[in-house]
Amino acid sequence: MQVSVESTNAIEKRLKIQVPAEEVTRQIDARLREIGKQVKLKGFRPGRIPFSVLRQRYGPQATQEVIQQTAQTSLQQAIEQESLRLAATPRIEEVPVLDNETGLEINAIIEVFPELEPINVADISIERPDVSVTADDVDEMLATLKKQKINWEDVDRKPVAGDQALVEYTAETDEGTVPGEGKHRLAIILGESGFEALEKAVAKMSAGDEKNLKLEFPADYREPELAGKKAKVALTLANVQEGILPEIDEEFVKSFGVDSGQADDLKVEIRNNLERELGQAITTQLKTQLAERLLETHEDMLVPESIVQNEARNMLQQMLRGAEIEVTQEMLEHFIEPARKRVRSGLLLAELASQNSIAIDGGKVREAIEQIAQTYEQPREVVQMYYNDQGMLQAVENSVLENQVVDWVVNNAKVTDKPMSFQEAINAATQAAAR
Repeated sequence: MQVSVESTNAIEKRLKIQVPAEEVTRQIDARLREIGKQVKLKGFRPGRIPFSVLRQRYGPQATQEVIQQTAQTSLQQAIEQESLRLAATPRIEEVPVLDNETGLEINAIIEVFPELEPINVADISIERPDVSVTADDVDEMLATLKKQKINWEDVDRKPVAGDQALVEYTAETDEGTVPGEGKHRLAIILGESGFEALEKAVAKMSAGDEKNLKLEFPADYREPELAGKKAKVALTLANVQEGILPEIDEEFVKSFGVDSGQADDLKVEIRNNLERELGQAITTQLKTQLAERLLETHEDMLVPESIVQNEARNMLQQMLRGAEIEVTQEMLEHFIEPARKRVRSGLLLAELASQNSIAIDGGKVREAIEQIAQTYEQPREVVQMYYNDQGMLQAVENSVLENQVVDWVVNNAKVTDKPMSFQEAINAATQAAAR
């Protein structure tokens, strides 16, 4: 077998493989003998069919089978022989044809991962969040948990900040009345709804009061027909409720899965959860900074288009969240560049791991899967599911490896500590993940 490789660009190779005619013919003859042992022809005893008859009757079938098998086997051998890092399934340009003189010629196009020069992280500058979970952070989360268990009780007075007001309304816009029939009902908490104009009007009303006014609805209002629009509104305040926060007693503590019912144990649980969330936020920030620094120095790096297309499709499907919508190429086009950036940064992080012999830590993979599983009712079953699904397991392994690369870079790059609060760290991580 002779192999020649032509580089069409940094990530695409054209392979030309030639297999001698006598080798292919020998395989065709062997295949015909196998067929002769299996088939039955009238007038011949099983296994005693003359070879000339087999060739005449089954020659085309055997030839096609052998050519197809030889093309696949030879292509795989050529890839291994040339040490090519395959990025996608090879594409055979045309159907191989056996020539009695030149043999079998196979021409294929393959996408490969780019070959990169050594990456020097000593020149990379990164800001590391200098932050820890404080007692105030724990108390703030405890206050949030109390608000989740708030009990609303009717009151006979005008609503004030913190009260919940139930309103009913119809709105008249240039396009017509919303809703077309009946009234919309809306519950708002004064001081928290973000709809200041409505809150201001409601604060001057008592339960049962009606008012006509003009309102400009927020751009992100839940009713699309009213979002960002001005309208004449017929408003009724149906009910006012005051929120009664629960006591931090045994029942309250147990409602959050702390069996002891002790407030101190709940605080320990809260601190552990906040520290876990903070750790993930810090890693996200560091990983985003590292990816951005790497991308800045590899702006012209080519990446396999098939991987970009797959990543774009994954991003689109995540946005659709299982909605039964037919994905079109036009829809995918909006995600191509973000996908290209994500693929490029992923390959660069993987290259850093390869160049510095950073291997996936199985213990950290297990820990990551168990953390995911703890959010489900049957954690053991979820863990088993991850280990039984190669795709799900690989996704976790890739994430863990990237985190290991980040840890290694932090110890080898120019790192400056940046003081910040817990909430600042969380917000910064959210913004980083969105980039």
